[in-house]
Order: sequence, then structure tokens, then C-alpha cells
Amino acid sequence: MLEYISINAKRAIKKLESKRERRQLLIYTLIFSIILVLTVITFLAPNSKNTFPDYFSDCKSYQELPLLFNKSYDKILNDNDYKLKIVDKLTNAIKIPTVVYDSFGQPDLNCSLSDDPEYSEFQKFHDYLEKSFPLVHKNLKKEIVNKVGLVYTWTPEIETDAKPLLLMAHQDVVPVEPSTIDKWTYPPFEGHYDELTGKIYGRGAQDTKLFLIAQFATVELLLTEKYSLKKPLILAYGFDEEKGGDFGAQFIAQFLFERYGEDGIDALFDEGPGIAQLDENTFIAAPGVAEMGYCDVYIELETLGGHSSAPNHWEQETTGIGIISEINYLLTQDQFKISVSKENPVLNFLQCNAKYNPDSLDPRILKAVKSNSLIQFKNAIQTTDDRFTFKTTQSMDVIKGGIKANAMPESVVNVINHRIDIQSSISETVNHDLKHIFNVAEKYNLGVSVDWLNNGELEIIKNETSLGNFNIRVVGGLEPVGRIPYDSFYDMVASTCVTVYSDPIFRNNERKVDILFEGTMTPGNTDSVYYAMKNLVNGRVYRFSGALMEWDNEHTVDEWSSDKALMTSHAFVYSLIVNFNEYY
Repeated sequence: MLEYISINAKRAIKKLESKRERRQLLIYTLIFSIILVLTVITFLAPNSKNTFPDYFSDCKSYQELPLLFNKSYDKILNDNDYKLKIVDKLTNAIKIPTVVYDSFGQPDLNCSLSDDPEYSEFQKFHDYLEKSFPLVHKNLKKEIVNKVGLVYTWTPEIETDAKPLLLMAHQDVVPVEPSTIDKWTYPPFEGHYDELTGKIYGRGAQDTKLFLIAQFATVELLLTEKYSLKKPLILAYGFDEEKGGDFGAQFIAQFLFERYGEDGIDALFDEGPGIAQLDENTFIAAPGVAEMGYCDVYIELETLGGHSSAPNHWEQETTGIGIISEINYLLTQDQFKISVSKENPVLNFLQCNAKYNPDSLDPRILKAVKSNSLIQFKNAIQTTDDRFTFKTTQSMDVIKGGIKANAMPESVVNVINHRIDIQSSISETVNHDLKHIFNVAEKYNLGVSVDWLNNGELEIIKNETSLGNFNIRVVGGLEPVGRIPYDSFYDMVASTCVTVYSDPIFRNNERKVDILFEGTMTPGNTDSVYYAMKNLVNGRVYRFSGALMEWDNEHTVDEWSSDKALMTSHAFVYSLIVNFNEYY
């Protein structure tokens, strides 16, 4: 009996063990199957790193924002006599040649502005503004910053702790190359207006006296209408934007920072893109909502000279010009790589165009956007100009050296201009150049020093030798500025554009006008970067004039804008100020 029980127990144990083994095998099989399925799903599913960002804010989704104060708004776009009056103010502003050269420095604080050896024309411009916009100068507080910069503050009658809105432009214009004057249709500082075509010719017609006059005209009109401002308004105008803003905007930004502090201003608007007409019934607004960085790298080589019959300083027959040329060759062979970041607003701009304006895109780019593939997109832009907003650029723009055909140069200067990708930095950019400079310095036994801030303080990378030295200067360095927040303020700006361009004058038929609004990148830099660097506006840096983009030839022969560009910018600024006060 005991033996029988023992045998049955053994059988039972074996059955239990067999069940346990089958259960474990089933579990292992199930786990393996789950892992296999997940692996397949992961492999087949698109990698989120390689897809376009989710396009939540449709660029066609914004609605009109009816103006709650519009006493004289209609005449901005519909009164011809008023238009001619404002055009006249711009053409007369163009007649004052507020030119700045790269050599201009700190204004002379020991003499009057009218006697300043470099900036005397700006006194005439200040006098002109005061004469042309008397109510602005009567009612706003005017302050001079660093002798030439202008700051105007319009304070509400009822005290408020609301943050102000800041509108910006710059007073200065780029020079006119003397050898090109005969190529201008009209003299560059005549301020010619062609009523037949609506074109306004002259240096500064577009960059950027148009936006400055639009702002002054708007405030003058609102004061005429006795508009009751609820939130403060600041107008700020630098005077050396075309050479970097070191003495204008940088000083004004510090001046305002000391008054308002970090995040003390709600938002700012500076020069930038406007609104393009795509067809009879479609417009697209393209505010600059991020900004690439900037720096000029000066490579200055001091080395031995001598008679050209015996270029014997190195084993290889060469001179300082040859050595600099070798650096340029190496840099040309080592271009900065394209880097597509989801934080780059150009992607959203392309998504908007792919949906509503597909014919404007390169077919390869359109296919990449439709396929939701950043890998395809990166490949598509390799040979198009679109690549320049997804990489750091380099351009060898200046090279100087030598004074005679039979004398080896003792000093050679090479200047490389960089526009810095929003994912990069000044340091990373300059170190890219330094890598090749150092290798060449090693080859020819030369020293290397770097002046990172262009202030005379040198970092010695390699000690100077008897054969010479590279002195590297980083000039005009500006770090990239990231994308603005897409928030309720952004929505208000978009709806303001819809309001302006829904006016009947923009309709060529009875069909409703479509206004698209999508931010993009500005490769060029503006004065606003100094305000962004101080976090004065909590990231809300808009490079946007609201103007219909009827202009061309910025910085070259026959620069022009149009009466329609001027008046649409005027209408936008008017609507923006009112909506900022009444809705936001």
C-alpha cells in the first residue's frame, strides 16, 4: 500500500513538473512574440526624429479681429490725399543721407550732433522728424541715447502696470558705391515717387525708413484721433544697424533694460519680412520668428617680407598671400554640414506652403514634406538655397595684401563672414575655422592668437615665431536667437494681419481673400538681437513690418519700395497698437 502511494506520488510530481515546463515554455514563447512584434513595429514605424514636427497651428486658421477703435483707419488704405501726404514724408526722409560706414565708431560726446565728424546728418534727420510729426514730439517723452539713438515713450493717462509694446527700426542706411551712381534710375537720395507705378526710389526706401515712417505716421494719427492708450508704447531707433548696432541698439537695449528689467516688455517688432501676394485671392504673412547668429572672422597674418625674386622663408615657395589662400582652400573643402532641427520655424513655413501653396516649392522638397520625412528633406535641400537656413554659412568676402608686384607682402588680411545655424554658436563656428588655421600655422611655423571679443584681449593658441603670427579677431559676434513662443500674442498678431488684408481693396473679385500666417527664419540680423540677448521681451521678438512686400534692390542700385508697401505697414501698425490695447 505504501509502495502504491509512493508510485502515484511520483507520477503526480512528474505531471506537475511537466505542466510547469509547458507553462514556462508558453510564457517564454509569449514574451518572445511580444518582443518580436514590438521590434517589427519599431522598425516599420517612422522614427519621430526623422519626421516633420506636428503641424498643430494651421496657417489658414486665423480669423479677423474687428478693430474696436477705427476712427480714421479707413483713410489709411482708401484716402488718396492722405496716402500722398505719408508718401511725401517718406520721400523727404530719404533725402537726408543718414549713411553709416563700417569705420564709424562711438559718437563724439564732446561736441554737438550737428558738429559730429561722422553722424552730423542724423541731426538733420532728427529735426525733420520733429517738424513732420509734431504731435508725437508734443505728447511722447523723447530721450536721446548715446547722442544719436532715439527713444520715445507714450504713457497712458490712466496709470497702469501693464508691460509696454516696443516698435523698432533704424535711422541709418548703407552707403552708395560712387561708381554705381550713374546706374540709378533716379539719384539715390532724391526720394523719387512715381505715381503711375507707385514706386518710391532711393536709399532707405525699403531698408528701413519705410517702417520708421509707418510707425511715426500711425502714432501721429492715433494722437490726432485722441486715442486713449491703455498700455505703454515705446518707439526705439538705433543709428548703426547696418554696421552691427554696437553703438545704437546695444546702448538702447541696455537703457531700456535698466528701466524695465528682464521680461519687462511684452513684445517687440523690428524690420523684417512682410506679406506676399500669392495669387488674386491669397496672401501669406511670413514674420521672422527666429534669427541666425552672426560673426566675422578676421584672419590677420603678419609675416616676413622681402624681394619677390627669392621667396625663401619656407621650404615651399610661398608668401603670406599663398598661406592665407591655403586656409581658404581648406575651409572651402570643409563646409559646415546641414543640420535639420525640428525647432527651425522654416519647417512649419514649408508645411504651410505644401498645404496651401504647393507650386511655390521645389518638387523634391514638396515630396519630402508630403512624405513626412526629414531624411528626404535633408537630401532635397542639398543643392537648393533652402539649405542656408539649416546650416552655418561661410563666405570669404575680403582679402587684402601686398603693395607691389616685386615685394612679398608683410601683412595679409582675410575676412570670413558666418551666419550661424540656430543649433550652433559663435564658439563652435570660430573653432571650425581655427582648426584649419592652426594646422597651417603648424606647417609654416607661425604663431596663433585669438581676440574673441574684438577688445584687444588675446588668447595665445600658439606662440609667435620669428616667421610671423596669425591674429584672429571675432568681430560683430551675435549668438543665434531661438524661436518665439507660439502663444495667444502670436494668435493676436496673426488675426491682426487677417483684419488688415481682408479689406475690400485687396479683393480682385467677389471671392473672399485667404490670408495665411506662418513664421519663418531671418538669415540677416537686426537690432532686435540685443533686446533678445537681454531677455527684455520673454522671447517675443517679431521681425515683421506687416507691409505688402512690394520692394526690391535692398543695399544695391535702384532700391525701391511702393506706396502700397508703406500704407499697408501703416495699417498694420495701427491695427497692432489698437488690438494690443483692446484685446490682449
